[in-house]
Amino acid sequence: MRVACQQWNGHEIDTPGEAFFVAFARATDAVEASVEAQRLLFTHAWPEGMRVSVRMGLHTGEPELSSQRYVGLDLQRGARIMSAGHGGQVLLSQTTRDLVEHDLPDGVSLRDVGEHRLKDIGRSEQLFQLDIAGLPADFPPLTTMDTSHPPLPVLLMPLLGREQEVAAVCAELAHPTVRLLTLLGTGGIGKTRLSLQVATQMRNQFADGVCFVPLAPIRDPALVVSAIAQVLDIRESGAQPLLEQLKEALRPRQLLLLLDNVEQVVTVAPHLEELLAACPHLKLLVTSRATLHVQAERVFPVPPLPLPDLLRLPESEALAQYAAVALFLHHARAMQPGFQLTQTNARAVAEICVRLDGLPLAIELAAARIRLLPPQALLGRLSQRLAVLTSGPRNLPVRQQTLRNTLTWSYELLEQEEQQVFRQLSVFVGDWTLEAAEVVGNIHRPPDQAAVSILDAVASLLDTSLLVQVGEPGEEPRLLMLETVREYGLECLQGSGEAAAVHERHAHYFLTVAEEAELHLTRPEREIWLERLSREDVNLRAALAWCKATQDAVEIGLRLAGALSYYWFLQSSLHEGRTWLEAMLARTGSTDRSAARGRALFGAGLMAWAVGDVEAATRCLEESQSICREVGDQRYTSYAEMIFATVMSSQGNNVQASHLFEESHTRLKDLEDDARGEAFALYDRGRIAYLSGDPAAARAHCEESLRLFRKIGEVRYASLVLSTLLVIVASQGEKETVRSLYQQSLPLMQQARSPGALGLFLINNGEMWLHSYGDEPLAMVLYRLGLSLWQDMQQGGQGIGIVKALAGLAEVAAAQGKAERAGRLFGAATHLLPSDDSLELQDVNGRVAAARVKLHAATFEAGLCAGQAMTQEQAMTDALQDGQ
Repeated sequence: MRVACQQWNGHEIDTPGEAFFVAFARATDAVEASVEAQRLLFTHAWPEGMRVSVRMGLHTGEPELSSQRYVGLDLQRGARIMSAGHGGQVLLSQTTRDLVEHDLPDGVSLRDVGEHRLKDIGRSEQLFQLDIAGLPADFPPLTTMDTSHPPLPVLLMPLLGREQEVAAVCAELAHPTVRLLTLLGTGGIGKTRLSLQVATQMRNQFADGVCFVPLAPIRDPALVVSAIAQVLDIRESGAQPLLEQLKEALRPRQLLLLLDNVEQVVTVAPHLEELLAACPHLKLLVTSRATLHVQAERVFPVPPLPLPDLLRLPESEALAQYAAVALFLHHARAMQPGFQLTQTNARAVAEICVRLDGLPLAIELAAARIRLLPPQALLGRLSQRLAVLTSGPRNLPVRQQTLRNTLTWSYELLEQEEQQVFRQLSVFVGDWTLEAAEVVGNIHRPPDQAAVSILDAVASLLDTSLLVQVGEPGEEPRLLMLETVREYGLECLQGSGEAAAVHERHAHYFLTVAEEAELHLTRPEREIWLERLSREDVNLRAALAWCKATQDAVEIGLRLAGALSYYWFLQSSLHEGRTWLEAMLARTGSTDRSAARGRALFGAGLMAWAVGDVEAATRCLEESQSICREVGDQRYTSYAEMIFATVMSSQGNNVQASHLFEESHTRLKDLEDDARGEAFALYDRGRIAYLSGDPAAARAHCEESLRLFRKIGEVRYASLVLSTLLVIVASQGEKETVRSLYQQSLPLMQQARSPGALGLFLINNGEMWLHSYGDEPLAMVLYRLGLSLWQDMQQGGQGIGIVKALAGLAEVAAAQGKAERAGRLFGAATHLLPSDDSLELQDVNGRVAAARVKLHAATFEAGLCAGQAMTQEQAMTDALQDGQ
């Protein structure tokens, strides 16, 4: 390190611990030194096959010199950037990157690793990585405090003519008294684009950034909170309502939440106001066609694009400066690159924009026909169409009538087959695949005429802007119909007599997707299929809603809800999943003994168990077992037995639980194609055996479970079983075996990349070192590390790992004679423990009783009362600090 730094004129300021703090006069010198140091370290002949990997962070600033050392925020920022990296990685701040990007050493390039929040740094930082030829360049995710919001949708064209509106909206949102701002306007007026531009400009004014929540696909106000939580990656857990969990997660955050298309779920407004009241640093930017009518709301009406005065028409150059005309020209040139505004066509273009009331969507659709119709002919068609439709319903807003006229005009210019496909594709919500379009679309044409493929029709709809292609480069393209266009398409579909058949094809297609995904969600390729289902989430909801509302679709709905139950469980969408399952089950009744009902009952039981509703879980799982046995569905019989056994175990009925786990294991073993299910059954048998005082049987079951999980490549669950096995082996006093298992566990944890699994692993091993070996300092370190990881995973939800860590740290405090702290942490643990977990409650109460005997009674009891009044956030903060 010193050779590399001195070679490039670096001044070694300090060596705190194992770190180097080096200052350079030039950012390029710092980069050269970092590259040289990494190459020297990488090629060095380390002894015994070992290798030392060093992380480096580069930042450029103007620190102050005080008492012969540098001080200031720039030093802290540089240190935090370094701490975010991994061994062998060189990270740069935006400032340093800007100074060196055009003067990099040979074989070195820059990689944008995204925007990240650094500890103790208020705003997010854009970080970059040096990629050095011949050296490793792929590293795990940075260890930062990121909220991991999805990026804002990218505006693919400049926002024309909205400079004043953008500035005004930004000013409104910046005002401290404005918490909820609604951008109000008719469909197609550009509310979403305006809101995205505002959000992009203001993202750095919110410490936790901006988050975009598209609500257009949602029709049920009860699902809005779930949609917000899903985008924020806040997982539903325990019996606490999701809204309360959302409040807890957002309370400390300074965040701008952009809710797009709220008009169809406007009755959710009181919940939004409740969220604002609980989260003092949260602001909402809403787009809607209707006001929310709540006290916190401030409305910003979005006007049409500025239009020229037809009575005082300016010259062509000045005319092109009007936003509506500029928008028309932009889209016309996309279709016909040589299109120009001339003295001949200028008035026609201006009049088209005026006739369309300056509505962006209408103008875009009109410009899409410029290859076929020059402006004068286009105006003639539009004028005739408007004249014909002036007697339309007068109770609709004028602009909505105009937009409908424009859409009707575009629709009637399509070929008959294209119209049919357009109508049928309006059944989709959000975006969808071309494969889905080919299955759901169905062109009827007389046999004596040439066939037109769905692919050709889709291409035509893309050309006319009635469909939009979305997706990342290199990925399979997806199709999207703008919401206003889709509403018009649905009207056409309803009037065509095809609606029932099209909706049924749509539901059948997504049933096929869900049932295929169900097979893969219990295999190592689970993440791929979770992503697939997540992309189709809104269409799955639409299919469920149609099944629920259609008398002849009961079986499809039951099968679809049953197939999605494990997906909802893995996504922590417990309330939504339970709602759909119960709705579908209610339509069939107890006389239905079909396999579909048996599987749906298992899903409902799984959801009920996950939210702590033991009574409902018991009822559903018992009926599921009965039906699945009756129809010979061995797999789901065993699944229902396994979850029901877990319910029994949580109630302290280990004898019945052990019997059910054994039956489940036997069935799954006989199937011979569900190694994952068998491994879970073995793990559960081992857990029950250990809790029942039979460590030998527990060890045997867990060792076989571990073998199966490893065989099928399930490293995440293998690491979970291994952490339990360590506790069991430690209780038998086999230190050498414990050491061997430790060596096996570390690579598994690295492969699993699961903060929850690793957190529980560390917490369990804290218990082992405390109880089996009496190593209090090591146990305290393991508990705290595990607690911090579990905290990151839970994001506001409760978990058994948190209770275990709090109780363990309380025991450490008791052993150290800290009566008040021990009582405080024990109090928090008992307060946060789920009421239905009798085994864990019994364990914690036993520890409390043991501590009470050893410590000063009054001090301990005072701490216990204080801890029971703590929130989870307060308890975790207290536990992660050194305290008395």
